[in-house]
Amino acid sequence: REFLTPLAGTIYWRGIASLLARVERLATPALLAYADTHRDGLVVHPRVPAGRYRPRLLAAINRSIRNRLELEIRYHGQGDPRPARRVIQPEALVMYDGVLYVAAHPGGKAATGTPGLRFFKLDRLAAARVGRRTFAARETSVADALADSITIYRSAVTAPRPYRLRVAPARARWACEKPFHPRQRVTRGADGSVVLDIARAWDDEMLPQLLALGECVEVLEPVAMRDRLAATAEQIATIHRGGGSRPRGDRNGKRR
Repeated sequence: REFLTPLAGTIYWRGIASLLARVERLATPALLAYADTHRDGLVVHPRVPAGRYRPRLLAAINRSIRNRLELEIRYHGQGDPRPARRVIQPEALVMYDGVLYVAAHPGGKAATGTPGLRFFKLDRLAAARVGRRTFAARETSVADALADSITIYRSAVTAPRPYRLRVAPARARWACEKPFHPRQRVTRGADGSVVLDIARAWDDEMLPQLLALGECVEVLEPVAMRDRLAATAEQIATIHRGGGSRPRGDRNGKRR
């Protein structure tokens, strides 16, 4: 109300006053007081720093998505010494692990090549400028494309395939409630273990998730992933058994 008060007396005020009255009927002082006492009940971890995303940058991305206009960005990738220029066709903003990403396909000259959905971390965008070239909507939405994924980092080279996993009782509840995969089918065993049937999953996505469960998961299918998981586990064991390139230290564990 304080923000809009300067518009009082103009032709816009009648509509604004009507809207404010409707809001105040819902947001009563009692409700606002209740919300204020419970505002610490919602915990976002890790906490996103205030002012992390610039309003002008968000406005440009929103305009590009809404009007299907290509977006020219300057993006600071991990391996880039300075922000590099890219042209993208943004489809949506995606929140993943508390961080915002721009889901986009290649634009400009790269748009004529093999299409591939990529995710650009929003806080690595140094600048964004809306172009004039339009692009068509994809048959598969970003939400549908992510429905078969555990993460947003999928391999664009290999195709997804079916998986079958057995999860030990110690991690069964976690695998069902997290869940391990958004489209898993769960079969519960008498011993408390569960079998997860997953129709489509990417190998490069599955490997780190399977390693995280350690001895509490067994890959029943595909056989190729069983072999790859076993080979990876042997490499990990070799690194940690022999000491390898571990830094030398004194008896207190301090580096020398």
